[in-house]
Amino acid sequence: MNNNPPKYRIEEYMMREPFKAGIVGAGRGCAAFLHMVDEDKLGRMRIKIIAVADVNPEAPGVVLAKEMGIPHIVKEFNELYDIEGLNLIIELTGNNDIRNEIERTRPTDRIRFIDHFGASIFWELYTVQDAAIRQRTQMREEVDRERRRVIEIFNSIPDEIVVMDPDQVVQEVNHSFLENNGLKPEDVIGKHCYDIDQQARGHCKVSMEACPFYTAVNEKKPHYVARKHFDAEGNARYAAIVAAPILDPGGEVTGIIESTRDITHRIRLEEELRATEGMLNKFMEVAPLATYVKNPFGQYLELNQTAARMFQREKKDILGKTDLELFDREYAELFRSKDAEVLKTGKGLTYDCEIEVDGHRRYWSTHKYPMIDANGKTTAVVGLTRDVTELEEVEEELTQTQEYLQNILDNSPLIIITTDLEGKVVSFNPGAEQSLGYRAEEIKGKKAGNLYHTPEERERLLQRVLQDGAVSDYETYLVRKDGTEVPVSITLAQLKDYRGRVIGTVGMSRDITHRKALFDQVMQSERLAAVGRLAAGVAHEINNPLAVIYEISEYLNELLEDDPKVEKEMTLEEFTLNLPSILKQVKRCRVITSRLLNFSRKSEARVEITDVNASLREVIPFLEKKANYASVKVHLELDDNLPKVQIEEMQLQEIFINLLNNSIQALQDKHGGNIRVRSFLKDEKVHVAFEDDGPGISQEVRGRLFDPFVSTKPAGEGTGLGLSICYGIVKRYDGQIAVESTPGQGATFSVILPMSREGDSKPFYEKPND
Repeated sequence: MNNNPPKYRIEEYMMREPFKAGIVGAGRGCAAFLHMVDEDKLGRMRIKIIAVADVNPEAPGVVLAKEMGIPHIVKEFNELYDIEGLNLIIELTGNNDIRNEIERTRPTDRIRFIDHFGASIFWELYTVQDAAIRQRTQMREEVDRERRRVIEIFNSIPDEIVVMDPDQVVQEVNHSFLENNGLKPEDVIGKHCYDIDQQARGHCKVSMEACPFYTAVNEKKPHYVARKHFDAEGNARYAAIVAAPILDPGGEVTGIIESTRDITHRIRLEEELRATEGMLNKFMEVAPLATYVKNPFGQYLELNQTAARMFQREKKDILGKTDLELFDREYAELFRSKDAEVLKTGKGLTYDCEIEVDGHRRYWSTHKYPMIDANGKTTAVVGLTRDVTELEEVEEELTQTQEYLQNILDNSPLIIITTDLEGKVVSFNPGAEQSLGYRAEEIKGKKAGNLYHTPEERERLLQRVLQDGAVSDYETYLVRKDGTEVPVSITLAQLKDYRGRVIGTVGMSRDITHRKALFDQVMQSERLAAVGRLAAGVAHEINNPLAVIYEISEYLNELLEDDPKVEKEMTLEEFTLNLPSILKQVKRCRVITSRLLNFSRKSEARVEITDVNASLREVIPFLEKKANYASVKVHLELDDNLPKVQIEEMQLQEIFINLLNNSIQALQDKHGGNIRVRSFLKDEKVHVAFEDDGPGISQEVRGRLFDPFVSTKPAGEGTGLGLSICYGIVKRYDGQIAVESTPGQGATFSVILPMSREGDSKPFYEKPND
């Protein structure tokens, strides 16, 4: 009875479309299975993975599936049922409840099911096949080495082959015969062998009984002869001659093949062989793996020094011993069982174990394979063992580090959000849930720009990340689920994988509601203090128009009171003449008070496109009188082609007034001087420099000048908050404020702000080359 399947069934099976499968559970087993399918190591079990399901987006199988371009990555296994064409589910969670739920809910009419018990068969097949591949590779390498060795030996031995007919007439010779004897084919072919002088075997002057040709003809079997002769220099040479008959189907001799070998070269080859074996032994000794050979009885026949060190014994104390004599019974039984499996199956295997050696726990990874003789019989077991203790410790440390980092994410009060290259939310930590009111499941997969006051603001941040690598302490507002806004300080950077490729962004935000309220209060207080300082300078500016108004009003009043009989026409003429002057002076006062009110009014920080030069020209009049009183001259050197910046104009003016006021104060103590205000563009940033020729600032004070409550003014003349607030404002708009000064040579305060990038559409990232 023929049990083999019909050929058409095999062909039909091989031509069948592969299973389109989805894997449930994306742990290490899933990753290993994906590698098996990707490397086509399942043999005839043709499977194409089109989906992976796991609730953990960071699971090894999910990460690998994304790298492999698997089209469907889902969280719940029941989502697999809706994937078109999917006809197989492979469960790798190891959870019986999940297994039973899949078995209960899957559409049995179109989706087949393999649980983790069945899937383990694939793993065993993969392990066996992988070990077999490694064994075949090692055997192939060994065969290649032996082949090269045989070829080297063969090419080193000058065998001379002669083919003759029964009458000793030469029919054919090989190249070595011709080369060794300095002959050409026409010098040999057709002649009797005894007429040819063969240097390797000497002159043919022997009797018929001693000739291997006649013996092979008569006995109809190979005949071996060793012959000694002397060369022209009188040196003894030895030749091994083999004559073998060529028999026809009837058993009659139709010719003879003679092979002549110079035995002298064999001795040299044996010496070379011994040298080669010595090199192999030396290689074994210096090999980094513990290498050893055991006979079928479990005795160690050979091992290298690496193995001796790993076993914590001398080599002489191991040879001839068994594992029972060297290790505790638990470990010895494990090693012996693996040896027995290799001897029984004739196949290699790989296993890992934890072992205690000399009081220390070690992790060993071992591969064992059979040593097979020419007859195909397993004669010994070869073992290769590597100490992977450090690797295991690194993996354990990595696991602990991952758990530690996850614990930080889960318990951090910061808002931590990561996104992919499309700007969609990938992770959303509990701190973000608490601050913004969303559950992670609600926001994952959505555009992160929806969390900002405007999506355009996030795009501007991404452009700055692309330019500078990261954005630090950027203050803005995020929108809660209920629509309210929460002030935050954001640090945003590119997120890269282990290859250095950009895969998205990571942002950490701190809720600064309380800090912002305190800062606004302090800033408002400082603004009011600044108004007070300005009031003295502005008072004179207001008193002048008031004096004019008073004089004109007194004059008109006298016209009406002193002479009641004054003609009405004259009175009307005087009123018409003087009222425009009064109105002019009133408007002048209104402009001055309007500036003071606008400056002192509390306002929220907002992004505006501001003209730096216009802001400077706006604030100079505020301090013009104070500068004149202090004998200070202000010189403007402004770049008319200066680009605009992104900052609230009122806050920019507050910075300028503060810095100008400080310079005037420093020069007032010096009884006058000059302030040079310059604006210019450098490195795509707008610079405004306030240079004075005052007394300068000491090194000690300069290092903490922007700290709160640090002042160079006499006690009672300053709060020490002005420069600190200026620093805070500039940082909020991603700018810089710096000071350069040498005592006795003046000081230069520089405000540096990013130029406005409206219309810049440069992409945040470039697609990596695979």
